[in-house]
Amino acid sequence: VTSRAQKSQASPPRIQVGSIFMPMRFVVNCSEHVGHLNPTLPVVKALVEAGHEVHFVCLEIARQKIEDVGAVLHNTMDIQSELYAGRGLQDSHSQIPKLALFSIIEEQGLEMSFLSILKCLNVSLEMELPGTLRFLQKLKPDVLIYDPIFISRAAPLAAKILGIPAVGVLTLAGPGAMCNHGPALLRPMSLDDSGPLVQSFVPHMEATQRINEKYGLALKPTQLLPDGYLDTCLGNTVLVTTSEELQDPVTEATCKAYEEDGTRFAFVGPLLLPSAPCTDPAVLRVREARAAGRCVVAVSMGTVITGGDKVAGWDADFDGQSISGRDLCRAVWAGTFDASGEALVVAALGWQPDALGNVQVPSNALCVNSFAQVELLRSGVDVFVTHGGQNSFTEALSFATPVVVCPGFGDQEVNAAKAVSLGVGLKVDRPKIASPNEASQAAAMYRLDVCHAVKRLLDVSASAFRNAAKVQAEGLDRAGGVPRAVSLVLKAAADQGGLHPWSMTASAGA
Repeated sequence: VTSRAQKSQASPPRIQVGSIFMPMRFVVNCSEHVGHLNPTLPVVKALVEAGHEVHFVCLEIARQKIEDVGAVLHNTMDIQSELYAGRGLQDSHSQIPKLALFSIIEEQGLEMSFLSILKCLNVSLEMELPGTLRFLQKLKPDVLIYDPIFISRAAPLAAKILGIPAVGVLTLAGPGAMCNHGPALLRPMSLDDSGPLVQSFVPHMEATQRINEKYGLALKPTQLLPDGYLDTCLGNTVLVTTSEELQDPVTEATCKAYEEDGTRFAFVGPLLLPSAPCTDPAVLRVREARAAGRCVVAVSMGTVITGGDKVAGWDADFDGQSISGRDLCRAVWAGTFDASGEALVVAALGWQPDALGNVQVPSNALCVNSFAQVELLRSGVDVFVTHGGQNSFTEALSFATPVVVCPGFGDQEVNAAKAVSLGVGLKVDRPKIASPNEASQAAAMYRLDVCHAVKRLLDVSASAFRNAAKVQAEGLDRAGGVPRAVSLVLKAAADQGGLHPWSMTASAGA
């Protein structure tokens, strides 16, 4: 699956009726997870600054980021009331959001696993669609912008039902990437193995039949087949946040499935906010260090591994096959500290209480819950120690920053291998263990391996890594970035004959 469009050098098109500019209304639906959320924000900002109206459906936790770029937040829990009735919080006393799908898995008496997620997706979807349809019917957007992965699945299907143009933003490395993302958590089972098991789950089959009959859809009885196929692309234009050259391999079966749908993938590269005044303490420290000629090492293990995800998060050890996310992160932080020498180390730890445990923080390190990653990389980092999530990996390359990839799961493992093959860094694979008794020793060895990798990239002879990263940065820049993404979003409206018929009469409230 390839893209033929070239980088746009012109300003994004503006939809006009005659000589009059007509502002449009957009709805964006995306997960609150930063790897999915952050790439949509520059597009939203550009649309708002061009005079358009943007409404963003997400959980309350993302309000500040969304409002900072000029969009109006609509809480998913309010919109999908059928789904979130009695669900959506960690417990009855907490205001911490919890993906309702996890509650459904528990209600169905299933173990918390990726297979269970596949079994319950359509059970959840049946409760997501009514509220999503009401919202879109009320707001009457000209275009929907959405994340094609699971959490926003109702939005593109509702748009299809209502005839609303839609554009996806895929934050993985192309149409071939999904088979190595979440489905990697099925191992040793394959996606093909999961098909019959999903179809044998009666609530899934019943929900699928009811949805298809009620809404005239043609949902398949399986999920992600063939080879990671996303049934949310639906013949739409899907923006991919990497370059065509850096996309993951695509199987013939996946190509054929998307071609039959008429889906068009456009590789636009990383979608980054422009540089702006920054008060983030970590960024300011990095700038001070660079001004003093000091080396800088940044380390971040992302938000999934350091978070509460029940399948791949802080406590997850893949049924005892590896060390936990907690032990993985602590070994990475400790190994980076061990290797740093006199370099400034800036570490993003996430929000777990006592995240460091017994790890000793040296005087040359600054530990924070999170940092403004794009601004930090833009300020100048010599080595970025990362979990290798698609956003972090692409952002590092866009600023020609060598990486040490310490993958937790899924596509992070693919990006780790890609870092080595491209010559932009090294990888330290997550250790495998045969029994919990091996966890402590495995974590200690992992710490040593991380230390050695960071030292190698900090060595004065490691310029080849940075030179290779510069080559990738140039390729990503040619993909077009935010201007091209905005042009393609507006083209989706133009291809419908300009404004959507209801745009002239839609009310602004929702």
